[in-house]
Amino acid sequence: MTIKLIAADMDGTLLTSDGQLPKGLFPLIHTLWARGVRFAPASGRQYYTLYEQFGEIADELMYISENGAVVADGAEIISFEAMPVEEVCRAVETVRQLPGVYAIVSARHGGFYEDDADPAFMKSMAIYSTRRTKVPDLLEFVRREPVCKIAVFCEGRAEQVLLPAFGSFAQSSQLAVSGADWMDLMRPGMNKGLALHAMCRKLGIAPEECMAFGDYLNDLELLQAAGESYAMASGHEALKAAAKHIAPGNDEDGVCRTIRDVFGIDKC
Repeated sequence: MTIKLIAADMDGTLLTSDGQLPKGLFPLIHTLWARGVRFAPASGRQYYTLYEQFGEIADELMYISENGAVVADGAEIISFEAMPVEEVCRAVETVRQLPGVYAIVSARHGGFYEDDADPAFMKSMAIYSTRRTKVPDLLEFVRREPVCKIAVFCEGRAEQVLLPAFGSFAQSSQLAVSGADWMDLMRPGMNKGLALHAMCRKLGIAPEECMAFGDYLNDLELLQAAGESYAMASGHEALKAAAKHIAPGNDEDGVCRTIRDVFGIDKC
């Protein structure tokens, strides 16, 4: 079946280890666009961060952001899936009780946080959230502003510290470990795979007409939703076991190389 949509995770997948987009990506996306194939970054990052990152071709892309909670077609936001206020408040209160743990919440107009004491948190947050604002009281903020995702930070120990600490949320929120430092909380059932289905409905195509790339546990549903799934050779072992194919690692230009091979596109 002909591929009409390609979705690729960012960190550890499309981006190099030093956080750079691969050379030749923009011309490749132009070529895909001319063939009627859409390209979608699929990330835990903020929508505004992704949109700005793709600069001159931003309006040609579709976006899965906030691990699926926000979906956009160019500058148009297609969906924003807010969490129950009570759940957001409970998560903020839990973060406040944990030493070395910090949070940023995602609202319609950017990210919001209350504690800037940890340099590692501030540095990592700046990578994922271009629009971010410090507020004096995060709990007061989330009581009046809809929130689609809570990103919780614990340097180097997301799986070891955050998963157990937020274990009681598993029945009422979607939990996704999105890297060594971060865990995301969203509405139940929310993930990149559901976002891919929303894109398919928007485009009038079948999931079998999609190709997806990922490297970490929060990409599992994305790969399961696509007809052709690729885990990066440098990725998590559990994801590689679940994927149809293995692509070269992110520092080997794995996404672009695979796309060029599948579509028969010469390197630009």
